[in-house]
Amino acid sequence: MSHLTEEQFESVLQGHMAPTDHLQECESCSNKLAEKKAIANRLRSSFSDVKASDELAEQLKKRLTIRVQPAVSHQKSNRTKTFPLWKYWAATAAALVAIPFIVMLSSPSQAMAAKAELVKIHNHNLDPDHTFFSGSDPQELANHFKRNLGFNPLMPQTGQGLALRGCCVRHFRGKETGSYVVDTPNGAMSIIVVAETLDDLGMDEKFQRNNYTFGKTTFADNNMVSARIGHYTYCAVGEISCEYLTNLLVQLLADIEE
Repeated sequence: MSHLTEEQFESVLQGHMAPTDHLQECESCSNKLAEKKAIANRLRSSFSDVKASDELAEQLKKRLTIRVQPAVSHQKSNRTKTFPLWKYWAATAAALVAIPFIVMLSSPSQAMAAKAELVKIHNHNLDPDHTFFSGSDPQELANHFKRNLGFNPLMPQTGQGLALRGCCVRHFRGKETGSYVVDTPNGAMSIIVVAETLDDLGMDEKFQRNNYTFGKTTFADNNMVSARIGHYTYCAVGEISCEYLTNLLVQLLADIEE
């Protein structure tokens, strides 16, 4: 299998090349593109307001010029002409301000990559064109997980506005992992079960609830709340408030304590 080159990734990001069939089918290339998009968006957001001050631009305008010899060799005049470069130097000054930060962020962090993968799994779960084991019976979903992953993940109690939509085996960091979708009064959410810790998943903020440690973060318009339960971390992902996602995970914890 021939993966995309860095030049091809750049062409896709800039809109010069349409996503290929390989990109749609290859988990590795798709994840890599998601990382690059996330970094590009973060850089644009971080440095969109970086510019040289009016005072600096004016100083450059006064002091910085370049003397250029006439381009035509047989020209008789010995005069040199002055071409003001203050606009270009102002842009360069702004770029110099941003360079240390760009260097710092140029390599995708593992935490950001993890967030991108979790959101990608959630989006795939909601995409009707992707393979998905539909069903609202918790026992059927449990059997599906048991056959494919060898364990049964905890599931919330249905009713009172909560309903299971189905489940799917996805890949997270190259390993198979289980996920299922819960329809709530506030919208659909995914519960993704992984072996990684809260720190591995890039949870920006930690907090305590019912003597358990939770982590939460936001990525690409989705909130994420995670809790370590047994040997796995349960990640609740969706365009739903962190408080609602937390309450659902608290319910899972209550189920194992009963």
